[in-house]
Amino acid sequence: MKTWYKGDGAMIRFTWYELLWLFFIYSFLGWVLETAAATVKQKKFANRGLVNGPFCVIYGIAALFMTFGLQELRGVWLFLFATIYATVIEWVAGHLIEKAFKARWWDYSRIKWNLDGYICIPASLVWGALGYLGIRWGNRFAIIVFKMLPLFLMKILVLVLLGVLVVDILGSYLLLRGKGKNLSRWEATN
Repeated sequence: MKTWYKGDGAMIRFTWYELLWLFFIYSFLGWVLETAAATVKQKKFANRGLVNGPFCVIYGIAALFMTFGLQELRGVWLFLFATIYATVIEWVAGHLIEKAFKARWWDYSRIKWNLDGYICIPASLVWGALGYLGIRWGNRFAIIVFKMLPLFLMKILVLVLLGVLVVDILGSYLLLRGKGKNLSRWEATN
């Protein structure tokens, strides 16, 4: 099954596998960015994902929203709307995570021009720049890489990653909520 987006004035089609590929690429790159920043700041390794694996799913979700909504935009308009999309997603995600887990996963309250401590102008501008780069060039590059390998192999890889992510999300949720059997095993996998 194919889904579509428009880019450079031409209709471009993505399969569901390609969309999942984009989700995993951006989730992984977000995890690398967040983990590197936190590791430098804390001077020790810090896994910054919501789940235990190497994924920051908020980046993958934001990339997919931007892929669907911003492909026709260019220049300052792409940057502006990428900033808006990322900011709204970050604000909503911050509140949902706090509601679900009774904890803040990030806090911008010490930074000028913040809202609820979940969003702030400097971070929003960074997310807008990253969104611009992702939509302008990142999607095309990621799909080129996807198509370089045999399609059957890539489909299997994407489905395996999806299965691993589902198990990881479930395990992380149980661990964070303090529920489930054998919690010590889940903690040991972190």
